Amino acid sequence: MRRLGPLLPLAGMLTVLLAAGCGNACLKLADQICSCQPDDPSRANCSQKARDQEGIFNVRPQDEQLCQELLDSNSCDCKKLDTPEGRVACGVSFSVAPANEGASSR
Repeated sequence: MRRLGPLLPLAGMLTVLLAAGCGNACLKLADQICSCQPDDPSRANCSQKARDQEGIFNVRPQDEQLCQELLDSNSCDCKKLDTPEGRVACGVSFSVAPANEGASSR
């Protein structure tokens, strides 16, 4: 679980993004991701943030479908979220933009 430490703030933030405005499937997915938090207060805070965002953002049917697919494929379990590949498969991974190689220093 120590390797999960750096993921926890990211998971919490992305959980909010995934759950923002989503119906049942996205909230279930958010709860699944939040369950990976290390302690009860962190899990409760993560879940509350997801629910707070529920009414703010509109969700498209394809967003709801994606959440359900991630649930059905079990792509976001805690063991998988502990790996870079698992975070990518769950959709909770940021990629860093490459440096602008065409820019010149002035």
